[in-house]
Amino acid sequence: MLHLIHNPVAGRGRARDAADDVRTRLADRGVAAQVLTTRRPGHATELARSLPDDATVVAIGGDGTAHEVAKGCIGNGRTLGVVPVGSGDDFGHALGLPRGDVARAVEVLVARRVRTIDTGVCNGEPFVNAVGVGFDAEVGRRVADAPRYLRGIGAYLWSVAVSLRDLTPVVATVTADGTTVHHGPCLLASCQNGPRTGGSFRFAPGAVLDDGLLELLVAGDVRRWGTLGLLPRVLVGRHLSHPKVRHLRARRVSMTWEAPRDWHTEGETFLPASTFEIEVRPASLRVVAP
Repeated sequence: MLHLIHNPVAGRGRARDAADDVRTRLADRGVAAQVLTTRRPGHATELARSLPDDATVVAIGGDGTAHEVAKGCIGNGRTLGVVPVGSGDDFGHALGLPRGDVARAVEVLVARRVRTIDTGVCNGEPFVNAVGVGFDAEVGRRVADAPRYLRGIGAYLWSVAVSLRDLTPVVATVTADGTTVHHGPCLLASCQNGPRTGGSFRFAPGAVLDDGLLELLVAGDVRRWGTLGLLPRVLVGRHLSHPKVRHLRARRVSMTWEAPRDWHTEGETFLPASTFEIEVRPASLRVVAP
């Protein structure tokens, strides 16, 4: 029995239609499944935690749904499956699942190949793909306000343009495994478990999900025009050689900012904070993956 959890508004309604499609395709393959619908923020986590400890729980939707379902599966016997039909689907990409390809996702679920991956935690909040502080989180917070005709990368770029209007890097001190790696004005700092953020931005092209490390990206004193020049390089993963970008791998990261900053995990934004404690949790989540 597979347990399918979907957010009816994820992907602007695509998750609702996909849930029925997935159940039908699974039935055709002789696999039983039940569909569970979320009703409020955090409900997907509650639903996952209510299931048996050996359950396979499938998140149908975007990164936000995957994030919530994963919280109910990390560190226990439950296994996470993903059908990526949201607007960004960065975690699905990290797993090797194409965005919106329900048929391919079902084939992966039927094959039941299970692997164990790392997760992370930031200020007590688990994450599976990435946590970001600063400009990237400000952009993520504004995506919800994008015009409805914009989706995916279009909504993200709209949010970038809006966020650039008030761009002012804040001084931050960043340490990795006890060593200070940055002190000064900082545009953003991101810890990546997977390679991509924001639907298409390849923050950490070499990131893998099961190496026991996080990829730390720190963009220093980058102003408005510098940010505009940097973003195209991030889209294709050619920003790591930029003189104001620091990239390294670490198990533990600490950040202190001189002013509270927006932050996000998997695009889900949280109240601004000034200090952040981030660490990897090796081999903490079972996933169904290609």
